Amino acid sequence: MQDTEFCKIRYPNLICKPIALQFLSDNDVAILELSVEESQEKLRLSVVEEKHYQLVLKNDISEQEIKNICEQEE
Repeated sequence: MQDTEFCKIRYPNLICKPIALQFLSDNDVAILELSVEESQEKLRLSVVEEKHYQLVLKNDISEQEIKNICEQEE
């Protein structure tokens, strides 16, 4: 919560999107976009979007694969 508040103060013109990273295995990760809502003096954390990625060595991915991934993310 303090990071979100810091971002609102420090960068008032930007949209703060809290994220979390969870390791699924040694080379697989999930990146979660989170939402924090306050209701009746309680905070509720929910997942807005979840994406899965595989960590690879730099030499194991081609420039074309990087371009394809970037195009998919748009």
